[in-house]
Amino acid sequence: MKPTVRLIFKGVQELGRWVLVGIWNLLVNLFWLGIQLIELLLWAFSELRMWIHRGFVQIKKAIAQKDFMILFVPFKWLLLGIWQFAFQGFWLLIRLIELMVWYMTHLPTLTRTVPPLGNSLGKSGISKPRLQSIPPEDPPRKQQGRLPQDRYRAIALIALCLAVLPLVTFVRFPHPFQGSILVEELSFQYGESPQSFVLFEGISGLRQMAIAGKQSFTLTGRFESANDPRLNQLSSLTVDLPAAESEWEITPVEADRRSELTLKRLWLRQHTLVEQFSYERSRLQLVLQPAIRPNVLELDFGNQPMRVSLRGYQITELQSGSSRPNPDTALEFTWIPEETGLTLTLREQAAISAIVPKPSTQWIPGNLNVEDVRFYRRQPAQPATDPQIYESTAIAGQIGMARQSLQISQNDFLMGETATDLEIEKFDTIALVPSNPPENNPTGIQVQFSGTETQIQVGPEPTVSTQSIQGNFLNRWFSQETLLALIPVWAVGLAFFLYWGINNFSKIG
Repeated sequence: MKPTVRLIFKGVQELGRWVLVGIWNLLVNLFWLGIQLIELLLWAFSELRMWIHRGFVQIKKAIAQKDFMILFVPFKWLLLGIWQFAFQGFWLLIRLIELMVWYMTHLPTLTRTVPPLGNSLGKSGISKPRLQSIPPEDPPRKQQGRLPQDRYRAIALIALCLAVLPLVTFVRFPHPFQGSILVEELSFQYGESPQSFVLFEGISGLRQMAIAGKQSFTLTGRFESANDPRLNQLSSLTVDLPAAESEWEITPVEADRRSELTLKRLWLRQHTLVEQFSYERSRLQLVLQPAIRPNVLELDFGNQPMRVSLRGYQITELQSGSSRPNPDTALEFTWIPEETGLTLTLREQAAISAIVPKPSTQWIPGNLNVEDVRFYRRQPAQPATDPQIYESTAIAGQIGMARQSLQISQNDFLMGETATDLEIEKFDTIALVPSNPPENNPTGIQVQFSGTETQIQVGPEPTVSTQSIQGNFLNRWFSQETLLALIPVWAVGLAFFLYWGINNFSKIG
């Protein structure tokens, strides 16, 4: 084979090999970029779906509560989603930059690999092939004092990582948090869950039970009443409480005997709003506002005589006679139960109040998914033109996130990143704390909670923060003090690699 043909063949072979290697590396990088892009799109789709679903829930709640300021909450989710999308796009951009740097460093290989196709003239005037340009069969040995490109690229990549490290370190990043707080009163909404949740279970020995709101039920047994003798002839009583102000109260007649009145279970349905949940001086109170399905209350009366008081009532068995009872006047009678169990379906708002014995940790199971948690209450009786005033119900507590913690003092407000309510996602445990005269400890409700947040703020007002903690990407593994101590090390390392790269740029081989 002639030298010129062999030269062209070798050049084409080397060029083809380099092109195939380049295409392969391009396909590998594009494959990983494609995977990251698919992950980013799937994340954006799932977030958009969640926003739409939560938006519908907020609209339903706004219509139910007639508080249309709630409709501005999805805009906060949208801004947070845009920030997270930009953060994910930043890492995708870093991958693109790495790909461009890789191909820019491989361009010199192409110029050294492809031989010139022209001929040079010899002494006789006859052109001869430039065989010295043909790549040898064996790879050439590195010249002394020159650096391999792979080593230089590795060092450049380390320097690039060190340059990006501050952005990763100081950019806020969502972190899980956990806290414990003792409060006088709290409100929350039962969160996303297809199943019902038992809020209370097995509270026996109740000294009094009162339920207000629209409801209907039937009592069977013996009745004794001095106000309306007709009750003495009845064996069952069908009671209808038609108004939100209607109420019935039940108390054991024998006060010196242990009460058999028991709250067996209180079932919460999805998105039920629980408000004014408090415990003080042995009295447990809360208000339930169902959203989609009615809540269910299961009671057991035992075999003791009970004193029953009705207000705003209608009794079916007493409506046929000429002397109908006045619903505005309270009706009191003694009831000896025949059927000890009663299940109430609470289709609308219901206020429940009970005088309970010494609390037990078994009463409230805990592990409850929640939304819209508020450790404060609104002050009533204000003109509509005045701004809403809130009063904190916090007594004491502590909250921690990203290896940092904050103390919660009395009357403090808990806030998230944008001075709004903290995004608490779960109540891990709920316990009633009774008063203990020797220790003079405060009474209330102890809640251990958890969630995910970027920043946590504590302050004396809903919009005033006096202390805060925030989570960064590296806080998953390092404390804030460790990161601050590593800043000088990072600066020295970055300066060293930049100095080394500038001095050795001409030695790349």
